[in-house]
Amino acid sequence: MTKPLNWIEILNEQTTWKRSSDLARWYCGLVGRQVQLTAQSIEEFVAMLTYIREQATALHFRERLDLEGIDRRLSCVSLSFGAAEHACLPVLHARPGSEGDDDLLKAFAETILLRFTEFAGDCLDSNFAVDIGRCEGIYRENAPADPEYVNLFAPHSESRWRKEIPILVQAGLEESEEVQRCCDFFVMRPKARFCSEECRFRTFQLTKQLSDPGYLAAKQKRYRERHK
Repeated sequence: MTKPLNWIEILNEQTTWKRSSDLARWYCGLVGRQVQLTAQSIEEFVAMLTYIREQATALHFRERLDLEGIDRRLSCVSLSFGAAEHACLPVLHARPGSEGDDDLLKAFAETILLRFTEFAGDCLDSNFAVDIGRCEGIYRENAPADPEYVNLFAPHSESRWRKEIPILVQAGLEESEEVQRCCDFFVMRPKARFCSEECRFRTFQLTKQLSDPGYLAAKQKRYRERHK
């Protein structure tokens, strides 16, 4: 992870975690050593990411942010400005309560919150000249995983996000788990719709299948004919 800690990168990284051990593995890679984390510290870290994801969603849909909640959380943060003992922390960061792994993970969470609030402030100050978007990619999920690390958005929130995808509305899949929407965030740019070329191509293929049920069968037939 490059400095400063990028809240968007970390929320996107969270989408790859299928269980708590994936979170711990990511954290080990971040600090460059093996760590020992309690279940409570992991739960609190995930809760912070969930809270930031909820606020980012509110920001996108032009809803009122939880200003009181954000302010309350920030009031508990002890800030430090200067070279951090841990190279993965930026110059402006939350000061860890101790050198323990749990306290360092908490400092990461608080620093991520700080970075998000800076972004949210820029959005509000500029009347959304800077804005947050979500990848419009869709896919089918085949690998089961712990719900805590898959359902990153509350159902009512995810439903609103899914209604932004025309093919899901047309196919009546706004509430269905048959097809998932990519969870990756990015700073909105003109014509930017996908997080990657791979996601764009996968979405094109699935959109064709949903809009034309015979598309896949015809494609497979053409493939067989070419290889006779």
